[in-house]
Amino acid sequence: MDGIRFLNFRRKTSSGVPFCFTIEAGNGTAGCIAKEILSFVSAVVPEKCAREWMIQSGAMEPSEFLQAVSDMEDVRLRARLLALELAAMNAKYNVLDTIPWDRLN
Repeated sequence: MDGIRFLNFRRKTSSGVPFCFTIEAGNGTAGCIAKEILSFVSAVVPEKCAREWMIQSGAMEPSEFLQAVSDMEDVRLRARLLALELAAMNAKYNVLDTIPWDRLN
């Protein structure tokens, strides 16, 4: 893995807000990366993330809260699908050496 320890996944929410999450790459196999992504997915609580975003951004409208919750649910779904796709690969693949970054990110 040439010293790479973490992977940053940059996304936009369904409403276009930039979002990033970072995982520890472990040994770089598809199985390890999938496990870390699933750990992120299980730790995300959309309502809590929405509240934190509203506090940081100063947003006050109930519709903004509902949109933020929807966005986080979408982020969780897309991250889960990515993890499932990686888990379906041969766990011995070193993903970081075989998949182009634009495909993984």
